[in-house]
Amino acid sequence: MSLERFRQRRMVILGRQSTTYQAARAMADNHIGAVLVSEPQGLVGILTDRDLALGVLGGDLDPRTTRLGEVMSEQVVTCDVGADLDEVVRLMREHAVRRIPITENGRPVGIVTFDDLVVDGSVGLDALRSIVTAQLEVEAPHKPAGTLHPTDPASAEGRAAGRARALVRAEARAEATYGRVVAAVAEAGQLDRKVAEQALLLATCMLCRRLTPTEAQDLIAQLPSKLQPRLDECLDGPDRAVTAQAIEDELGRTLGLDAERASSAMRAVFKVIGDTVSPGQIANVRDQLPQDMKDLFPLPSVEP
Repeated sequence: MSLERFRQRRMVILGRQSTTYQAARAMADNHIGAVLVSEPQGLVGILTDRDLALGVLGGDLDPRTTRLGEVMSEQVVTCDVGADLDEVVRLMREHAVRRIPITENGRPVGIVTFDDLVVDGSVGLDALRSIVTAQLEVEAPHKPAGTLHPTDPASAEGRAAGRARALVRAEARAEATYGRVVAAVAEAGQLDRKVAEQALLLATCMLCRRLTPTEAQDLIAQLPSKLQPRLDECLDGPDRAVTAQAIEDELGRTLGLDAERASSAMRAVFKVIGDTVSPGQIANVRDQLPQDMKDLFPLPSVEP
């Protein structure tokens, strides 16, 4: 039997730049435990109520400024709508998850949860037990992988190991986020990665110098954390000598690009910044820019 009965006419799908506060409100308003995160290229993540509790509340993050892209699970396990419940059970057990988005031609059309399996009654008790066991065996800071119960968290070794694992995970997330932004610049400007990375830093620094220090700091706060420290020296604005032509010329001189490629690199950086930063922040930035630089950012969309 296919998964057609789990198809949903209305689903809660947010963008990577939506805040975790918006996700929490959506969960509360719709009485659900997770939201899907999608970009134009398709499904890119899932955020659960557990992610909110442990990643945002437990991490002492501000839900009104923390974006879904910072805390969501990026490795989304999906299942085609034409599959059956046996496949869903296998995926839940193998990946130790409680929710499986259902897709059709790569687009999300529904979601199957562990609770759905319990209520449906088509899945046996042994299968349900195997899913729960797989989830309980997932590694945690005070619980080795494959065990059902935590070790003594009070021991110095336990605390140190937990902190070390948390730091490694945080560093990996930061590196992945930065890598995605650099890759987006490379793709948009048809640049190799090294040139894209240099263009991103140079053009963003000059943009920040065109803004007041306060506005530049607000902009930097929404950029990847791996990029932020490198922009600390770019807060000496507003420098009204910075224009779109000045940025293009500097990219050409520093990176050895001809005028056409320098222009393409500049536009790629501004496009990616516009896609990464919230529309409200982009609107604030545009207010401080000359017209030639405003034109590099799309106007924020207005809800009807």
